[in-house]
Amino acid sequence: MTTDPNHEPAAHRVAIVTGAGAGVGRATACRLGREGVAVVAADIRLDAARETAQLVEAAGGTALGHRTDVSDEGEVAAMVAAAVATFGRLDYLHNNAAALGPDGYGSDWAIHDLDLAVWNKTLGVNTTGAFLGIKHAVPAMRDAGGGSIVSTVSVAAFEGGFDHAAYGVSKAAIVNLTQYAASMYGADLIRCNAVAPGLILSETALAALDERDLAMFAAECSLPWSADPEDIAAVVVWLLGDESRCVTGQTITVDSGMMARRPQDSMIAWEQYLKGDLS
Repeated sequence: MTTDPNHEPAAHRVAIVTGAGAGVGRATACRLGREGVAVVAADIRLDAARETAQLVEAAGGTALGHRTDVSDEGEVAAMVAAAVATFGRLDYLHNNAAALGPDGYGSDWAIHDLDLAVWNKTLGVNTTGAFLGIKHAVPAMRDAGGGSIVSTVSVAAFEGGFDHAAYGVSKAAIVNLTQYAASMYGADLIRCNAVAPGLILSETALAALDERDLAMFAAECSLPWSADPEDIAAVVVWLLGDESRCVTGQTITVDSGMMARRPQDSMIAWEQYLKGDLS
């Protein structure tokens, strides 16, 4: 990162990261803090948000832990107001919060059995949360002379499957929302992009996946490794910063080559694993 659109030094920039209590959100908040950006670490779990803020400060950064339900417009407005009141401005927003709990992703199965409450919860947090973040961040970024917004989507936005339809649809909608926001606010020096991870080897994922699961994901990838939260955070921070100043309206896929690989090749690799020919 170099300078923001208003050419302020790093120490003068301010970011909000939602879903900052763990995983990619926490990694992004900490990386921004190391760059000298003041961070509002927002999460629906206040204790997790404060823990992330403490990690940022322990590394020499400046941060505020803030509880925010991103599906609630009043709470999103309060989050942005807290950033401006505490740090004086808003330059960056990372829309990262997602409904990954048992009442969202954990109950998102076949469409014919999908409970409407699960559908509404998933789109309410993922899609509406990103919309509300952009809606309330834009006026503050205009006041700051410009800014940058990055939303976390998923490779699930670009393909079908046998489960998690609500999740995939919610992320696909953010891809298009990103294009609309980039079109509407470019003249205000506000860029809007998205990052689409494949498998992320977070603590939560590693706890949920066994060796066969990991081998199945590996068979789908061109590279012999999957991303961890720091890998995604590196791309997010690049997209937020001025080094990507000519990039807007784009979704960057970070999936170790998952979407680039032919299904036939993935099946061959998986069969080789089952025969003991692939570690």
